[in-house]
Amino acid sequence: MASTLSYNAPFPVAAMAWANTSGPQQYLQSPNVLQRPTPVAHSPESSFRLAIGSFVEDYSNQIQVIGLNSGLPLTDPDVPPIGYDGSDFNVLASTHHGYPATKIAWEPSTSSPHSPLKRSKSELIASSSDVLKIWEYNQESNLEANSGFIHTKNGTNTPGSLNLISQLTPKTPGTAAPLTSFSWNETIPSRIVTCSIDTTCTVWDLDTRTAITQLIAHDREVYDVQWLPRSSDIFVSVGADGSLRAFDLRSLEHSTILYETTPPTSSSDKKRSNSPLLRLEFNPHDSNYLATFKHGSGEINILDMRSPGAPVTNIKGHNGNISSISWKSDGSLLATGSDDRTVQVWDINKSKRSNNSSSKANVVTESIANHKSAYQVHSIEWSKRKNSNWIAMASNYQIKLLKL
Repeated sequence: MASTLSYNAPFPVAAMAWANTSGPQQYLQSPNVLQRPTPVAHSPESSFRLAIGSFVEDYSNQIQVIGLNSGLPLTDPDVPPIGYDGSDFNVLASTHHGYPATKIAWEPSTSSPHSPLKRSKSELIASSSDVLKIWEYNQESNLEANSGFIHTKNGTNTPGSLNLISQLTPKTPGTAAPLTSFSWNETIPSRIVTCSIDTTCTVWDLDTRTAITQLIAHDREVYDVQWLPRSSDIFVSVGADGSLRAFDLRSLEHSTILYETTPPTSSSDKKRSNSPLLRLEFNPHDSNYLATFKHGSGEINILDMRSPGAPVTNIKGHNGNISSISWKSDGSLLATGSDDRTVQVWDINKSKRSNNSSSKANVVTESIANHKSAYQVHSIEWSKRKNSNWIAMASNYQIKLLKL
């Protein structure tokens, strides 16, 4: 099987997400852009679909859905790229997004095909920026008459479409603060929780397009939020105040602080604040464990929710700041991306006791795999397919899929 696949985007890539299911059908794009794309039978390759978002400093950002060129046999490691743009992927759909997407996600695999938001053969994609946007992705509909494909604003031909079907904002117009992230609930797929720089988290009901609740979650900006796996009520957030907090929709009178960072040792300010926590990621197999990292740090902390207060394992191996983290679907491995231009994969079970007598945490210092990039790694994500060994990496204008 090919060990590396690539896509050269027309923009710097910021947000990225694997599809959670295989698509209804895949298309083979001819090198001749005037020729109608040819539909092919459903195949395992159709699981290789990603939604990606650009990062440019104006209102001209885009999101795309890309899919593996179905004419590229995955069983042959030496097959050259044959996509019409010179890469292994084709653009299946593209649309204007305005501000950069801070996160993109496909609907959970547990979503009902009879959701009131979509048609039976379409899929939903969510993105966050100034507001939460819900898109309907149709892989084979909305085609122009007599052509078989639609034209995107950048002049390329795509067999599918992305249609904005909902924008979720506060009831009071003009009061929405930019969103930093969100999480789609797998147990109740009609629920999404968002977090914002205004210190709040908001739980949304997609079916009614209304907010279930909004709460002040942190003392400062909230940078990330995730539902506890297999829970419809509990979510965890991290923010600029350096805390990791758990909330339960059944009891919102209080929250539980699971972990707090300490001020940077280099800070000279007498009123030193704790180091911000930027991202968190639950182990998909064992939801007691989650990974997080601090702003300006090359270290990843593994926490156990059953024993809050301090990490149980620290990963130390990057020479630059951590930018992204992602667990393998079975929870056995953790991938990390960094400004040091590497993607590294870690086996937490190979951690060793720290030499620091004041720390009870184990330490992992040697990765089991290391991929070097030409540019800083902005985002990584492990494929959602069971036991998949494919990791997607976004670096500058390029998406790379790496097989471990």
